[in-house]
Amino acid sequence: MTAPYIVRIDNAGGADADLLGGKGASLARLTDAGLRVPPGFVVSTQAYRHAVLDGIRDQLDAAVAAVPAHASSDEMDAACARVRALVAAVELDEAVAESIHEAYLALGDDVAVAVRSSSAVEDSVEHSFAGEHDTYLWVRGVDEVIARVLDCWASMFTTRAMEYRRKAGLSGGGDAMAVVVQEMVEARAAGVFMTLDPENGDRSKIAVEAIWGLGEPLVSGTATPDSFKIDKVTGEVVHRSVVDKPIEMVRAEHGTGTATVEVAADRRETQSLTEDELAELLRLARIVEKHFGCPQDGEFAIKQGGGADSVYLVQSRPETVWSHRSVEKASTGATLMDSILSHLVPDRDAK
Repeated sequence: MTAPYIVRIDNAGGADADLLGGKGASLARLTDAGLRVPPGFVVSTQAYRHAVLDGIRDQLDAAVAAVPAHASSDEMDAACARVRALVAAVELDEAVAESIHEAYLALGDDVAVAVRSSSAVEDSVEHSFAGEHDTYLWVRGVDEVIARVLDCWASMFTTRAMEYRRKAGLSGGGDAMAVVVQEMVEARAAGVFMTLDPENGDRSKIAVEAIWGLGEPLVSGTATPDSFKIDKVTGEVVHRSVVDKPIEMVRAEHGTGTATVEVAADRRETQSLTEDELAELLRLARIVEKHFGCPQDGEFAIKQGGGADSVYLVQSRPETVWSHRSVEKASTGATLMDSILSHLVPDRDAK
C-alpha cells in the first residue's frame, strides 16, 4: 500500500518518523496522549520522495556530491545554495498539490499556519536538528503554504544542516523531509522546557525559559529569557530569574509573516509566565516525560489571554545533552537553550 502524502496530526494511526519526520511523529504522539497541541497535518516524507527523489534524484545527488568537504564558508554557502535552488524549483504534480490544498482548506478559511520542517532523522536520542531547518510563521493561503513546503524541503541543504549531517555521519542526500502545517497560536509568551536540570542532570527538577511573543528569538539565541526551575515533587519554584525583555516577535500588521517590535516599558521586566502557567508546564512536563519514557526538551506557546488552559505544546524531543555524558559533568551554558544547542552539533566551534 502506498504511503499517504498527507497525515492529520490527530489521526496518525501510529505512523513514525520515517513517514512524519521527527517533529511530526512527536506531535502525533503528544496528541494521542490527550495533550493540548495545535491542530494541523503533516506533508509526509512520501510526498518529498515522490516530488524530489523520484523527480530530480540524479541532479540532486550530483549537486550534493559537488559540495566541497573542505572549503571556505563562502564556497560552502554557494555550493549549498545551488542544491537548495534545485529543490525549491521542483514543480509539484497535481496529486501532491491537491492533497496539500484539501488538507489546508480543512483547517478553515484562510487560516494562519506555521509551516515547520520535520526531517526523518531529527529529534531522536542520537540526533537533533533543532534550529538547522526552516520554520515559517503566520503563513496564509494555499499557494503560500505550498511555497513554504518547498522551502522546508530545500532547508535540508543549508550549510549548517549539511555540516551537521557530515559530522554526525549521515548521508547528505539520503534523508527525507516531512513538513508540519499547524494552526498558529497567537502567542502572548512562548518558550522551552527540559524535564531535568541542564546544569547537573538532576531529574527531580524541570527547567523552563520564556520570552514575550513568539518563541523564535529564544530558539535562535537572539533573546534573553526569564528562567525558572521547578521541583517535580513539591511543585515549588526553586529558582526564578526575571530579566529585561526589550523586544518580542509578533504577527505582522498585515496579517502574514512576523515583525519584531519593542515591548511596552511596563512589561519589559514583568514575569512572562504566571504561576498557573508554570504549574501547568510542570504538569505537562511530567506527562510528556512519562509518555515518551525518557527525559525530554520541548517547546510551548501561551495563547493570548493566558492561563493554564492556554498552554500549547508545539514540540517535544528526547533530551540529547545528558544522555551522552556522565552526570558529573555540569553544563556551563548561560541559558537552557544555550545548554541544548551547545550539544546539538558535534564540534560545532571547532576550526
